[in-house]
Formats: sequence, C-alpha cells, structure tokens
Amino acid sequence: MERTPRNIVIDASVAAKWFIPEEDSEKALEIMRRYSDGRIDLYAPDLIIYEVANVLRYRPDVTVETLIGSIESLIKLQINLIPPSTEIMSEAAAKARALDLSIYDACYTVTADALATNLVTADMKLYEKCRDTKTVFFLKNLGREWNMP
Repeated sequence: MERTPRNIVIDASVAAKWFIPEEDSEKALEIMRRYSDGRIDLYAPDLIIYEVANVLRYRPDVTVETLIGSIESLIKLQINLIPPSTEIMSEAAAKARALDLSIYDACYTVTADALATNLVTADMKLYEKCRDTKTVFFLKNLGREWNMP
C-alpha cells in the first residue's frame, strides 16, 4: 500500500464532498480532519474556490445561505492556494492537450507536479486519464491502495 507525502494537492471533487453528503464524503472529511490536525498540508490551484462554489450552486438542495456559508468555510480553512503563473498555465495547456484534460483538471495535476507531490481526486475520468503518472490517487481507494501520513 502506498503512502502519500505530507503535502497533498486536492481537487474540487474532493473539497465539494466536505459540504455535500455523498459517496466517499467520509473519506474526504478524513483528509480535512488530518489537515486541521496538522498531520498533512493541503494545496490546490486557487480555482478550487470557484469550482466548489459552482458545484454547490447547481445543487438544488443547497440554499443560497448554505452556498455562502460553505464558501466562507472553505476559505477559512486556509488551504495553500496556488495562483496561476505563466509556467503553470503553459504546462497545464500542454498537459491538457496530451492527456485530453480540461485546463482546470490539468492545473491540479501540474500543481502537484510543481510541488513534487500527489493529487487526490474523486473524479474517475481524471483519475483514469492520469493513472499512469502514479501521482494521482483516487479518493475511493483511500485505506485500500493508499494511506495518508
């Protein structure tokens, strides 16, 4: 079983599960608990805030008040947010083309590469497209194929 490094990049598919009870939410919450306890450090491109807000916006069961509160909570967590740069965006564009990814998804993988760490995702399509890189872990497999520190 592989162990991830102490620094982990997460994508919006993981962070959204902190606010929406659904399959694998408990595993996503375990990542947040370990971050809150100081056992791991979380990183993400700053677009994670927009993506999570968008996911919540399109959920009919999420009220405007809940949407606003969830985004405030996400920001207050103070995940290490990585702003776009020419280098990151250039690499993301190349990776998006090479692996048939959206620029958004490529930004998460490139951020993990830049930090020499792993990406955790709950997005099966992203996981499948990046599986050969050995640096993308599928949330569902937490505790079976990989562990956190």
